[in-house]
Amino acid sequence: MKPALNIPLGLLTVMLACFVVGIQPSAATRTDNIIHSDGVVLSAGKIAGGNALLVQIDSRSLQPPLTGIHLRFQQRGYGLYPHPLKPQTVYFAIIGIPYRSTPGPGILTLEWSNAAGRHTKELTFTIVGGKYKTDVLKVDSARVTLNSKNIKRAKKESRQLKRIYASASSVRLWNGPFQLPMQSQITSPFGNRRIFNGRLKSYHNGVDFRAPVGTPVFAANSGIVLLAQDLFYSGNVVVIDHGTGIFTIYAHLSKIEAAAGQPIEKGQQLGLTGATGRVSGPHLHWGVKVNGVAVDPMQFVETMAILLATH
Repeated sequence: MKPALNIPLGLLTVMLACFVVGIQPSAATRTDNIIHSDGVVLSAGKIAGGNALLVQIDSRSLQPPLTGIHLRFQQRGYGLYPHPLKPQTVYFAIIGIPYRSTPGPGILTLEWSNAAGRHTKELTFTIVGGKYKTDVLKVDSARVTLNSKNIKRAKKESRQLKRIYASASSVRLWNGPFQLPMQSQITSPFGNRRIFNGRLKSYHNGVDFRAPVGTPVFAANSGIVLLAQDLFYSGNVVVIDHGTGIFTIYAHLSKIEAAAGQPIEKGQQLGLTGATGRVSGPHLHWGVKVNGVAVDPMQFVETMAILLATH
């Protein structure tokens, strides 16, 4: 698989285009919430905090050859990767819109260099508030009011996870559409505000699937396991790096059937559902992180399907 298009680009002869290669609108247009702007396509003109935004680019509209290219959002750089289906001139990026983003204008900044010098283009979309509900949950009080030992453990594990999410592979390890880790009813969707034991407030950064203890859990796509261990909040958890900034998380397992460093194929069994960690009952918590930002797994699957559309 090809490596991420990280700056500088050197021999790249490309940048900025649409879903259908060869179509190059002369001005920004919006169709079914999709934005087309001179070779750049955004999957949504309006997007809620906690969702994933797909950017597709055909470099031929940038007067190649290029000597450098950058994509930034909220003062953070994002990798550009070769499109999995389209010609070599087409690249993509997935931007996770933080859950607590303030509604209003969102701006992606595209910067590139060619023989004529340095250039900048701003791509504007709208961030809207998510329509999230509230979950009231009763869990083990020791998972809400932490003693000093558990505080130390939780902080250590938080730092460990941050390091993992900052170490994404720069190549695409996934192949084809992402699939659900199991077929079952979703009991708690992404984004719901959560009240634990009447006091602790947070938000749900994944989706919960109804499942009795011992139900098989499968990998959403191919990748490499970076974590397979018991965590204070997540219980027995498996974290897979799929490359291109994408991670999937499988939590509260009763049994882990994968090991850190292990290559994983799409559909491979990772473990069995359980009720470990901070839970109110047995289920599977499935999460998706894009460049370290938690996004709605169901919306993410739909967004990746747009990337892989053949028309």
